[in-house]
Amino acid sequence: MRSVSIVKLISLFFFIALGIVNFAFFVESKRQVRDAEYFTYQRFMLGMRIRGQEDKNVTKQLEQIGLRDSNLSTDKIRKNGEKILSNSYADMIRYDKKLYFVPRLSLADDAMLSRIMVAAGLDPAKKEIIARNELALENLQELSSRNIWLLWLIVDIVMVLFFVVVLRKLLRLRNLKNIIREAGEKDKFRLIKTDTGDEIGQIASEFNTTMQKINAIKEARALFLRNILHEFRNPIMKGRIMMDMIEEFLQDDKFKNRLKQIFIRLEIILGEVVKVEKLVSNEWELKKDKHRVIDIIDHSIDLLLLKDTSRIEVLVGDEMSAVDIDFELYTTGVKNLIDNALKYSGDKIFVSIDKNTICISSTGKKLDEDSLDFDRAFNRKVETSNSGLGLGLYIANQIFKKHDHALKYKHEDGKNCFVICFVD
Repeated sequence: MRSVSIVKLISLFFFIALGIVNFAFFVESKRQVRDAEYFTYQRFMLGMRIRGQEDKNVTKQLEQIGLRDSNLSTDKIRKNGEKILSNSYADMIRYDKKLYFVPRLSLADDAMLSRIMVAAGLDPAKKEIIARNELALENLQELSSRNIWLLWLIVDIVMVLFFVVVLRKLLRLRNLKNIIREAGEKDKFRLIKTDTGDEIGQIASEFNTTMQKINAIKEARALFLRNILHEFRNPIMKGRIMMDMIEEFLQDDKFKNRLKQIFIRLEIILGEVVKVEKLVSNEWELKKDKHRVIDIIDHSIDLLLLKDTSRIEVLVGDEMSAVDIDFELYTTGVKNLIDNALKYSGDKIFVSIDKNTICISSTGKKLDEDSLDFDRAFNRKVETSNSGLGLGLYIANQIFKKHDHALKYKHEDGKNCFVICFVD
């Protein structure tokens, strides 16, 4: 599933919500204008009734409902205004930002005029008085949607301010993420400034505490590793010096060479321990380059320090392959597999190379399920002369995983086969 940034997601929902709210306010403002216009139309109708009465206070009554007789020419209003509503005897027209009610009584015949008067609740006998009164009525009340627009503006401002505050918090969270990522990439950790007491500031504070503990553990581990290497190297060096001193007293060349190989082997093992410690703690930076697989195998065999390599047979396929690897580290992993095969099998072992794999096979019983967990070191319950603790396979597997290669196991025709796959 494709990951979506929280900032982008919240921004998208904010703009959608802002658009919906603004559209709703726009529709509501239009509705209110239409309602106000219709209410004005009803007042115009009432004003026409008032003008049809024989009353000296017509002007005052019209003002009470927000109307008056207009001084403008009806022809001018009709010509330059915008018709809003109309009926059979009058039009409501907007002109110069005002509403006017312009009668059309002079155009009506007697029958129509009588019907109009009856509909208006007037006496048809007084139609001469009404017919003479064709002045336009002018609306004195202001039609304004100012309140709805003011509310619209306030809501928009509040929403934008809320979005800005949330966005600033999220951007601080993204900055915190970048700082945490940098802390994982760099050797030295620097404290994150926590100038706020909100949840993000608390996360930064807890992260600082955790990283300080991790740094303390790393320093303790480095100190322990230096001390243990120092303690191991001292007796090894003393042993080699003693071996050189008594070399002339040793008449048995086989014993002398074996003793020398033991010390050399111990030095190599210590070097591998350092490599694995850096590899597992992600402190080993791979220096990849293109190398032929046959050269990898040759160097891995050289690392075994064997005088007799007749038990190792290398089988090369038709296609000679090459891979991008850290040569020093990768050959250590291959060497461990070959060493295991030699150690736990008395027969000849075979190293087969093809385009996508290296297969190291040796005669032996199928491994127990407990021994096939290459992601865990020391996965043997008991160490005997015939079974180790699985450290060699663990080291090899970690090296291959670092190169995005896979170590697989299968048992075929009485042989244990460890296959390094360059492509999953």
